[in-house]
Amino acid sequence: MSSITDCLLIVGLTTVLSVAGLLLVRKKFSREQFESCHEVGGFLLSVVGTLYAILVGLIVVNSQGKVDAASQMAVSEANMLSNIYHLSNTFKEPTRSKIHKHIYDYAVAAVSQDWSHVEEGLEKEATIPPYQALWKEVTHYVPHEDNESQCYATMLGNMQELSEARKYRMVAARGGLSPVLWSVLIAGGAMIVLFTYFFYVQSLLAQTIMTIFVAVFLSLNVYLIYICQNPYRPELGAKEAGFGFSFTPNWFKDRPNVPHLESNVPEKSEKKAIETTEVKQ
Repeated sequence: MSSITDCLLIVGLTTVLSVAGLLLVRKKFSREQFESCHEVGGFLLSVVGTLYAILVGLIVVNSQGKVDAASQMAVSEANMLSNIYHLSNTFKEPTRSKIHKHIYDYAVAAVSQDWSHVEEGLEKEATIPPYQALWKEVTHYVPHEDNESQCYATMLGNMQELSEARKYRMVAARGGLSPVLWSVLIAGGAMIVLFTYFFYVQSLLAQTIMTIFVAVFLSLNVYLIYICQNPYRPELGAKEAGFGFSFTPNWFKDRPNVPHLESNVPEKSEKKAIETTEVKQ
């Protein structure tokens, strides 16, 4: 489902149940019974509300940290592909061309398949073949010169970072809040809404509006935690950080060498000088 549909479902269902509960309680109990609970209910609501705020704060911070980590890993994955591509230019053929091809295939698979599935919380790893082939080419290559040896050592470090970023992408989309925490989170929000029923407001409309405000605020926090469980959802922007509109697999596609226009300049200048000499003679 889309983020708007999820939001409307969570917030709308919570609000309807809260208002229905309020109307039911107002019919069952008298004004005197409500007013007798005001003093004690106020203290208890403060305690429950404070504990729930701490719980929600910790979960929100943890969920937002997961989103930030996903964005950083997406940037790292894209950057490592670029680093490995450029470092491989110091290698001899045909290894250099093979590495370029594997990086290009990896980028195409990541953009067209892996990211489109991971945004939906599904498991799709079309990058496995080019990823394994890339490791095979790099580990089987033997540097021949000092420059190659230095670039090779740096490339191995970049390959490790690429592996870590890719592994995080594979795992993070499938990991979420435990059922126990979800139970505590939902039960705590329900208890706060129930506590608001013990306070009597003469205007039923006014109390209904205040209850709606409480229900909407609590359900928005639940929605925020729910949507952050998959840090790769499109609205969170993790993909755009690394594989967004500024990224294209064509960066890693080898092109045929095109002769520089400047290479013809000396020949033209030399020919012109000869013609000028002949005229003077």
